[in-house]
Amino acid sequence: MDGTATEQLSMTAAELSFLLASGDRPGEASRLLGLTDADRTDAVLSAGLGSLLLRHLAAPVEGSRLELSPAVAAIAAALHRPRAFVQVGLTADDHADGALLFDAGGIRFMVGARTYRRYDITPVAADADVRDSLLAVADRFLHRHRPATATFNAATAADFARGAQPARATLASSADGSWQVVGVDGTESTAAGFDAAAAIVRGELAKMLPLAPASG
Repeated sequence: MDGTATEQLSMTAAELSFLLASGDRPGEASRLLGLTDADRTDAVLSAGLGSLLLRHLAAPVEGSRLELSPAVAAIAAALHRPRAFVQVGLTADDHADGALLFDAGGIRFMVGARTYRRYDITPVAADADVRDSLLAVADRFLHRHRPATATFNAATAADFARGAQPARATLASSADGSWQVVGVDGTESTAAGFDAAAAIVRGELAKMLPLAPASG
């Protein structure tokens, strides 16, 4: 997850809470992940540590130090030193889902909340265009649930911390098979297929938060 890792890792809320509590800057990441004060109690943090040790994702070393596995160490570093975020909100008549992109420069990953307070964490390669990962999340949901909408909210960590309004674009699938895009400036576009709509969204995402070298 240092830019070369490719395997998805599932972590619990308690494990993530422990990682966040172990550093000096828990703020923005905790709120984005939906973690609250209840997740920072001694009991929860102890459970998180125990789980990391049991799963061999961390190991005690000399003194009271803890050595994290490379993947978990990368996640912890990104949680404490994020550069930017992109939230993908997915909504349909009777379904809702979402994903969150963390960008910390050389470390980037997608987070998806799952049942029983678990999170799937999928690394994004250092040389990858993050727009591909963001649009893949939208693609799966919008084709499965129609009509449906994917809302992309992007902000730097500094803007999020001071409460600034994020840049926003939406991509929606209609029951008649058409696709609608609303850009950052409110401009509405209609496309006949997903690929055409996704191309428009790619351009909007580049305006919002160019986290990776644009590929067009």
